[in-house]
Amino acid sequence: MRTRRYLRAGLSLEDFFDELNRRGVRYAVLRWFESLPAVEPGEDIDILVADEDMALVGTMLTSHLVAPSRQKFDVYSVSGLPGSDYRGIPYLTPALAAGLLDRAVLLRGRYRVPSPVDHFDSMAYHAAYHKGTGSGLPEDADAATPQVTAAEHDYTRVLSELAARTGLSVPLTLAGLDRYLAEKGVRPPVDTLDKLAESNGWLRHHLDEQFGPVDAGIPGLAVFVLRERAAHLADRLRSELLRQGWEPLETVEFDAETRARVAANVRGGNWNKGPWPVGGGDPVAYVVAYDLSASTPGGAATYDFDRVTQGKLAIRRRLLQDVPPGERYNPLHSSDHPRQALDYLAHVGDPGALVRVRVAIDEIAAQMVFPFPVIEEVVSLRRRAVTAVVEHPVFGACMCKLFYPSAHRFRDRELRARIDFAFLPEMPTLLAAGDNWLLTQRYTDTGEHVRRRLPRSRQIQLTPDSSLALAGMVRALNEKGAFLLDVSPFNLLSDPEYGLKVLDWEFLQDYPDEIPPVVDSPTVLGHPNGLPGVDVPLGVSTQGESARPAFHPVVTGVPRRLLLNWPGRLPYAVVEVGLLLGWLYMGLRAIARDTLRGGGRHARTARTGLRRFLVRVGDRRQSRMGARG
Repeated sequence: MRTRRYLRAGLSLEDFFDELNRRGVRYAVLRWFESLPAVEPGEDIDILVADEDMALVGTMLTSHLVAPSRQKFDVYSVSGLPGSDYRGIPYLTPALAAGLLDRAVLLRGRYRVPSPVDHFDSMAYHAAYHKGTGSGLPEDADAATPQVTAAEHDYTRVLSELAARTGLSVPLTLAGLDRYLAEKGVRPPVDTLDKLAESNGWLRHHLDEQFGPVDAGIPGLAVFVLRERAAHLADRLRSELLRQGWEPLETVEFDAETRARVAANVRGGNWNKGPWPVGGGDPVAYVVAYDLSASTPGGAATYDFDRVTQGKLAIRRRLLQDVPPGERYNPLHSSDHPRQALDYLAHVGDPGALVRVRVAIDEIAAQMVFPFPVIEEVVSLRRRAVTAVVEHPVFGACMCKLFYPSAHRFRDRELRARIDFAFLPEMPTLLAAGDNWLLTQRYTDTGEHVRRRLPRSRQIQLTPDSSLALAGMVRALNEKGAFLLDVSPFNLLSDPEYGLKVLDWEFLQDYPDEIPPVVDSPTVLGHPNGLPGVDVPLGVSTQGESARPAFHPVVTGVPRRLLLNWPGRLPYAVVEVGLLLGWLYMGLRAIARDTLRGGGRHARTARTGLRRFLVRVGDRRQSRMGARG
């Protein structure tokens, strides 16, 4: 359902309003109602409706993909129910909307419209927050009136007449209207204003002037809001935040008064179920957290606020992974950036909360200092550590991995790997180590381990030699009673001098009991394989947001058992044949699948891709044979 609706066929405008009044529907035509039932050609009627009456109104107004010639309406509900919202938020603040409906009056005995004061307030809201400079109002008393081309309505005249009629003395500027609405308590919350500012340049600039920059001087700060149905998941949320690279700083559980205050002033006051099958309920707790990727000067300077939304969505998926589809709900909301986070914290009534949060962030930052001058920080997911190229007085340019305070166990595992398995050719050379950092030789990646990129995917296929080298590595790990999760093709590089290297060893762990056959090793399978108490990374081992493990047959081209159990090193020719057969099978399966799904065009695409692959295999094989000859 969309906000734009059309009068049902066979129903006149007068009949529509008479029926609403007869049934006791709580509604109000918001503006430009003076000439009803006459409406200017092409104009719509903006109508606000109580949530509980939306279904009834829907029986008389219908949605159409192709606009009919009947009267069009824009229908908004008090709480911003799906299909009756404004850009995903309520059209007016719930307090303004509910009061407007309570005080609505009948115009000419037929049309419910706002009382004069509510008419002024809702028009001021519309001009300042929906229209901005498009309303034709000046930004402030010192600003020139903006030049608005072909303005639909004269907002200055209408607001001036309403102010005179109601005895209000309000500066008719955008800043003046905003100040008036704030003093009256019907101004939107900060997070709602941020949403409105996405399409309102004046409001965006005004918010920066009034509340400061969006990073609030604390990039990385966020507040995650648990909803009632997910109240039992507070511990799980903190655990998932840690996995995502966030440090939970403080948990605030709401009493009844705080709960009501937060519900009214966060998320636009809109806590309905939205597009979910089941409602998540009102907010019940905050988990204040800090994105550790912002804990170094380089991370803070380049912080990407999209990390907050991405983290929230990823955690939300994991919180709901065991919930049946028909019972899913929105368990989690979050601030979008630190400025919103500070506003959220202001509603808990604890002035000391922000002080404690700032102290905790300062303590983290004090530990996140690279031990050598930084040449450049390296872009990465930054869930457990930050990596930078540093200048060492002896070794020159090196890679330094600086671990977060909450990630010391990962540093210990990686240090253990560099020492105990230094004999492995794939192990990067350790140059030095500190309490929370490791210094590694800097390598150059030629990409020699990559045979090709997989069709319609960002994933890659490894060369046979690379797969054989990794097979030798996993056998050595297994013999020592250890396994390594997160062996992904994206964690590999090929240096022209030192060869293939596996970069991340943070998930090196020991078998608690009996050592399984190498083909059943978590290193190979990419998941713990039923082992208890195993740290599992996000990514390669997590379904739904993963790359395939480096030992997956699609990546190597041969079955795992054949690759890992062959006596001695597998002859290149056998691997080549296995690779070719594997890809031939995959190509034929794709043709069959696409033919069933989409007919000839998809099948032709699959056949073309398969032919190109076979040609490339032949060319590659001829070039290798020529090189060996």
